[in-house]
Amino acid sequence: MIKEQIIDLIKNELKTNDIKIETLGGMTNRNFLVEGDNNKKYVLRIPGNMTSSLINRKYEKLNSLLMSEHNFNVKTKYFNDESGIKITYFLENSFSLDHSTIKNDMYLKMIAERLYKLHNSNIKLSNKFDVLLEFKKYLSLLKEPSNFYDFNENIREICIFFEKTSIYLIDKYNKLVPCHNDLVPENILIKDNRIYFIDWEYSGMNHPLFDIAAFFLESKLLQEQQESFLKYYNNNINFNLIKNDIIAFQFTQDVLWFLWTIIKEENNEFFDGYAKARIDRAYQSMLTLQKVL
Repeated sequence: MIKEQIIDLIKNELKTNDIKIETLGGMTNRNFLVEGDNNKKYVLRIPGNMTSSLINRKYEKLNSLLMSEHNFNVKTKYFNDESGIKITYFLENSFSLDHSTIKNDMYLKMIAERLYKLHNSNIKLSNKFDVLLEFKKYLSLLKEPSNFYDFNENIREICIFFEKTSIYLIDKYNKLVPCHNDLVPENILIKDNRIYFIDWEYSGMNHPLFDIAAFFLESKLLQEQQESFLKYYNNNINFNLIKNDIIAFQFTQDVLWFLWTIIKEENNEFFDGYAKARIDRAYQSMLTLQKVL
């Protein structure tokens, strides 16, 4: 249910007296397709629980608008960086990808080339995304730390290895470029053979391999598909030389998003099995990395 004051806000911003609202998906927030009496469509984002603490909306607003200017993001109609409420223009005749369609080689090529362009754009975002600092911030948001530390018997070992791995990656990969940092398939739109990255909540200056590793992880790409993607992204990259570091980045991402999920669930937003899947995979990655790092 959308509160009446938000309905009034939408009508005022869209300059319409009548609106139709349809629920869309989303993990971090609640998203809605909104259509005014002028038949124009928009996407309304209402922040989920705790997102004002998890996400810096001022950075998100600045980065989102900047990315719209450079045509990496859809256009924004309204963004309140206090409430986190956002209205973007609906991209007509566009479609998002999923874990099946994203494996299409044509789409992999399009995404790789677009991501390379983003990473080499010389755009300066308003903030840095440091996975270790984000992790420490998230820890401070826990209502009951035992929900995290006692989730299973491996958590403390994972935390020690997380800090070690994060420092290793920060020291080795210190080139910072504009990054999305949350490249799940649903955050990638295609229209007229052009790629758009949406939802820049976690964006910031970071190493490009963080984005690449996240894309591989969230899209569940096989090694052959990962190698193809890297050739399209930059043919000079040797997959075998960075394979373990990709796993290391993915390990840090799994641990961070596991903690994110615990915080959300403490605030009555539940994602069936998501936390367990993240931390179980992180543990297996740790066992692999301990042999090579």
